[in-house]
Amino acid sequence: MVAMPIDAAGRAAPGGTPAWCLVLVVWGDKYGAPHINAIVENVHRHSATCRHAVLMTDRLRPGVDPRVRQILIADEFNQPGSMQNYTIKLSLFDPRALPPDTPCVYLDLDTVVTGDLGRLAALVRRPDDLFMLPPGGLLSFGPVRRLLFRLTAGRRMATGNSSVLCFHSGMTPNAAMAFLRYRGEGGAPAAVLRNDDLFISWFGQLRLKAVPTSLAVMFRREFLTRSRALSWCRNRLPWVRRRRESIVAVTFNGVEHKLEHLLQLPDGSLHRDSKGRAGYWSRREMGPIKDRIVQAAADLSAQAAAIDATRGA
Repeated sequence: MVAMPIDAAGRAAPGGTPAWCLVLVVWGDKYGAPHINAIVENVHRHSATCRHAVLMTDRLRPGVDPRVRQILIADEFNQPGSMQNYTIKLSLFDPRALPPDTPCVYLDLDTVVTGDLGRLAALVRRPDDLFMLPPGGLLSFGPVRRLLFRLTAGRRMATGNSSVLCFHSGMTPNAAMAFLRYRGEGGAPAAVLRNDDLFISWFGQLRLKAVPTSLAVMFRREFLTRSRALSWCRNRLPWVRRRRESIVAVTFNGVEHKLEHLLQLPDGSLHRDSKGRAGYWSRREMGPIKDRIVQAAADLSAQAAAIDATRGA
């Protein structure tokens, strides 16, 4: 059965496009209300179908946009060590916090929105749909990976990245509740209980699908390679250029790839990391998506500054 979500007032989204929920998670002090509000504003600017926004937080945060419903992360997820291994993030699936019968899009807070996230939400057509940024390589989350998972009783699996997730609030079994059950009663490999990416990948391995790279990408995987020649060729392929034109979200995960650092580089600079990957921070190499990233970052900064100014007035 295909779910047809409705908004808070019980109305279907315009044109039959599913209404959807933005989900964010925050803990600690790195990201404040201005940054969170700027992301929410940017999402709404691009997407008329975002009807809900939920912020899972370790404490209620003053100044957060009133369109955002703040939900305290339950103590079961906020355990010693959970912030360090990111399992606190699994609270994003908590069904008690989400609107019923609704597609959801989760973003890490170091993600830049460059288009309509409703296109990501539209991927979710059934309650058991679960989309995650895929692992590298050709196999991704395909039938071969699922076969290996079955044949090895879960010891071999494809591990994705949870910086961008698409799922349904009515997923059954629910990932968050399953994590608590496995942690308390056993039945899951110890390693997958110590990392959010590992648990989501293990839990959903037999149904996981890849977030299309035409919609969302990791910066380092999309724009960096270990081969300068490969990078040069790939960046000039016409179908790669066309695909990048449709990207709606770019996540800058990894301490060496933060957007605030990249924005300090002159156009054309070579960006390297400690794993031997490199790529040019350049419109010529990246294509127009580079302009959209820079513009989205500028909008984010301007919105955050305006919010700060309003609060200080």
